[in-house]
Amino acid sequence: MNVFIQMLASDSVDPTPDIVPTKFVVEDNIGEGIHVHLRNTRIEMSIDDFETFAENVTAAQKQLDHGNR
Repeated sequence: MNVFIQMLASDSVDPTPDIVPTKFVVEDNIGEGIHVHLRNTRIEMSIDDFETFAENVTAAQKQLDHGNR
């Protein structure tokens, strides 16, 4: 992790985007990687990284389900 950070821009954003406020899509780019689209944001990751991400989201959901919010 880089300990030096240079702020390039900062601003407030609308919590409800105009373009695709309800979009949620997970795409497999056939062996290349995974794209997760949430509203106007796309996250690219390797298949291994996606599997780790999915495991962590599942673990977080289980904690929420058990009242550990």
